[in-house]
Amino acid sequence: MTRLHLVLGDQLSHSLSALTDLGADSVIVMFEVADEARYVPHHKQKIALILSAMRHFAETLRAAGHRVDYVALDDPANSNTFSGELARAVERHAATQVIVTEPGEWRVWQMMTGWQAALDVPVNIRPDTRFFCSRSQFSSLSQARKTS
Repeated sequence: MTRLHLVLGDQLSHSLSALTDLGADSVIVMFEVADEARYVPHHKQKIALILSAMRHFAETLRAAGHRVDYVALDDPANSNTFSGELARAVERHAATQVIVTEPGEWRVWQMMTGWQAALDVPVNIRPDTRFFCSRSQFSSLSQARKTS
């Protein structure tokens, strides 16, 4: 029984909700995927900085004794999509659950909500507690401020 804890490139925090209950059955997965670097134009230095930060974060997790499965951009088997790499990781580790923190982008959120059906394993999407308020709190606040 293996639980995969997915960390995205903009979620490099030890206090991330997806990392709060790591155990002996946990594998932290991180993917460098070309789709994320190409969906909108990015400066090459920004991409290099993000990839470097991801690699360093993975090393700090390993140094802390965690199992980390990291797929680099130049891995010949890299599917270059979050969904493709997560499917490969589920198969590689015979995962019984995926745990992830909600993303900041709607496009990635929509992708995540389809993973449970596509992968045939439970996907636990946890709230991102790094912000002042939750998505639902923000929605309530913004609804209250709307004017006709």
